[in-house]
Amino acid sequence: MNNLTLKYASCYGEVLWDNLPSGPRVGGAPLNVCYHLEKCGISTAIISQVGADPSGKKLQDALQELGVNTAYCTTDSQHPTSSVEVEFTSHGDVTYDIVRNVAWDYISYQEEVAQYVRQSEVFVFGSLGARNTVSYTTLLAYLAVANWVVMDINLRAPHYEAAKMVTLLKYCATLKLNYEELFVVAEWSAIAGKDEYALMEALFVIYPNLTEIILTKGAEGAIYLSREERYSVAALPITVGDTIGSGDSFLAAFIAGKLSGKKIPICLEEAASLSAYVASQEGACPAYTAETISAFKAQFTGK
Repeated sequence: MNNLTLKYASCYGEVLWDNLPSGPRVGGAPLNVCYHLEKCGISTAIISQVGADPSGKKLQDALQELGVNTAYCTTDSQHPTSSVEVEFTSHGDVTYDIVRNVAWDYISYQEEVAQYVRQSEVFVFGSLGARNTVSYTTLLAYLAVANWVVMDINLRAPHYEAAKMVTLLKYCATLKLNYEELFVVAEWSAIAGKDEYALMEALFVIYPNLTEIILTKGAEGAIYLSREERYSVAALPITVGDTIGSGDSFLAAFIAGKLSGKKIPICLEEAASLSAYVASQEGACPAYTAETISAFKAQFTGK
């Protein structure tokens, strides 16, 4: 949505088919962030892998139709393309059945990709792409050359290990997590207590590279805390279509805002607006323009 052609981002991890009740849609948290960063004007590539099967070819084609740069999304002849069974609970929550030993579990290191990571202003990843030793080892190699490291922890039990997560947190400059995940990370880090601000402040002590935390709280909005500042942003009072990808779009808009030099409160406001729009739609990657989001926001704010 902004003309920032000289800004680059890398997103590492899973690409897959979300098998929704309404039919399959492309998915994966890093892919969702990648899509929305591109929509926000950041030149972004997904670093992932699909299988050498019809599903993988179809997924690659679908990503390209969405405008996603797949130059670093390789093909694996030994493992299948990933698909996830998605179900919605009566409370509107989402559950995922994520199959193991799929193509993105086996992403191998490539110097060409490392060079792209080096030139990227930001490198985004989550927990799921680290569940297998192969992709985890590759992730560590790319983190070693990354600039601004953003971790959207996005925990999906049982697909993570505490020791791996603590190691990854040591690279992290920006951490995005939800309320429940905050307490999980605090426990891993031997931090006791129930006050969310105190827990986040303690994380800054334990992880020296950490500079800012975004705590998302669903309908209650989000909290931003850095070593110098704290802000909160309210969620727009929308009718939810589904929540898939809404947190990913929040992060993408926040990153795009920071890369364009906007102040944190504006970044958060734009992130909340895009996130609300995505949550009001079906699927993680709906079509939109800057004008779409402005008009949507105006319905609730009058501006």
